Amino acid sequence: MGCSKCGRPGVIFQGYSGLHLCMQHFKEDFLHKAKKTVRQHHWLVPEAQIAVALSGGPASCALLDFMRTIVGERKDIRLVAVTMKNNRPYALENAKKIVDASGIPWYIFPKNSETIPQGERPGPTLRSPFPAHASIESQLILMAGALKIDTLALGYTLETHAEWVIRNAILGDSVRKSGCTPNVRPPVQVIRPFMHIPVKETGLYTQLFLNGQDERVETEGKDHPGDPVSLLLAQLYSRHPAIPYALVNIGEQVKKFRGRGLS
Repeated sequence: MGCSKCGRPGVIFQGYSGLHLCMQHFKEDFLHKAKKTVRQHHWLVPEAQIAVALSGGPASCALLDFMRTIVGERKDIRLVAVTMKNNRPYALENAKKIVDASGIPWYIFPKNSETIPQGERPGPTLRSPFPAHASIESQLILMAGALKIDTLALGYTLETHAEWVIRNAILGDSVRKSGCTPNVRPPVQVIRPFMHIPVKETGLYTQLFLNGQDERVETEGKDHPGDPVSLLLAQLYSRHPAIPYALVNIGEQVKKFRGRGLS
C-alpha cells in the first residue's frame, strides 16, 4: 500500500492513525512524537547532564540515536551512554556499534557493581510496578549518580506505559510519584521520550535507520510475556490499537490533577 501522504511505497501501517507511511514520513512521524514528548515535559534544558540507558536492544539503540539528534552540537548539554553488563553478547555488540557510530562516551557497569557508591537505594520513587524494571532502574540511577549525571533517559515505550497505568490503578495509586531521586547525589531525574511510541515502531526505526542492528536481539518490554494482564492487554490492543494512547493520556491528565508524576 502506498504512503497516505505522498504515495511512495509504505513501510508501516499505523492502526491507531489509519495511515500508511513511507520510510521518510515514518521517520518524521517518529521523531515528531518523541520531540513533542520531550518538549511538553521540559526535559531538555541548558546545562543538562544526560545518560541514555543502552541495553543494546532496538528501543535503547533508537533512544540513543534520538537523544544524539536532538542534542546535536549543543555544548551546554553533556550526553553519555550507560550500560549494565548482561549475558547477551549480541546486545552488547549492538550497543558498541551504535556508540562507535555516534561518538558518545560509553560507560559499562557490571550488575550490582561495587564501583557504584553505596548508600540509600532509590526505592519508593521508582515508578515501575514490575519488580524486574524497578531493579534495573535502581541500578541505572546509581550508575548515573556515580557519573554526576542529573537525567537518565530510558527507552520504555507506549505499551509499557499504558500497562503501568492499568497496574497502578489496580494497586490503588494510578499516578505514583516520580521524578527526582533525592537519596542519590546528585538527584537523578528519569525521563522516557518514547512513552507515546509503540514498541513495534522503535524496532522498525532501528532496522531502517541504524545500520548494523542485529535482529537476534529481542525487543525490550517483553520480560513478562506470560503475565495474564500483559496477554489480555495485547489482545485488546490488537483489536483497538488506539487504546494504549488513551490510557497514557488518562495517566498524564490524572498526574496533572494530583500534582504528581509518571515522568
